[in-house]
Amino acid sequence: MGGFLSLPVLLVVVVIQATLIPQIAILGGRPDLVFLMVVAWSVHAPLNEGVTWAFMGGVLLDLLSAAPTGTSIPGMVLVVFIVNALQNQLYNLNLLLFLGIVGIGTVLQEIIVIVILSLTGFTVLFVESLGYVVLPTAAYNLAFALPVYWVARRIQRRFAERRQISQTNRVSVR
Repeated sequence: MGGFLSLPVLLVVVVIQATLIPQIAILGGRPDLVFLMVVAWSVHAPLNEGVTWAFMGGVLLDLLSAAPTGTSIPGMVLVVFIVNALQNQLYNLNLLLFLGIVGIGTVLQEIIVIVILSLTGFTVLFVESLGYVVLPTAAYNLAFALPVYWVARRIQRRFAERRQISQTNRVSVR
């Protein structure tokens, strides 16, 4: 069910990121709402659903940027796999661990995007990009992580309740 939700939810998030977020950018960094939504969703979702969200989010994000389509996908998918590995090792991801995933995941995501851009012919100044883009983006993502997580959980819970109600109705009809 959550895989089907990825397109409409991420379309709204991409539109917000493309229209409102550039207004609050400092240096070259800005919050990556798509990345945050993918990570927040994958914390309470199965691996295949998280990968679907990462793939859809990466494609939608790249369609609205100058980057080649698919540039954002590998970093997001890697972070989803990290989240899933931690879920399998731990009973529950706490707030501190979630923020750690967001911080480290943002740095990984941004470095992977920089490497892919440099491999595809874009001129990228790696050291300047770290200080000018990666670190401000990580700081923004840490600041926006909890509100985005709250929104993602509300959407997940609402559709989980609807799914339970429809399954209960199906069982009672039989």
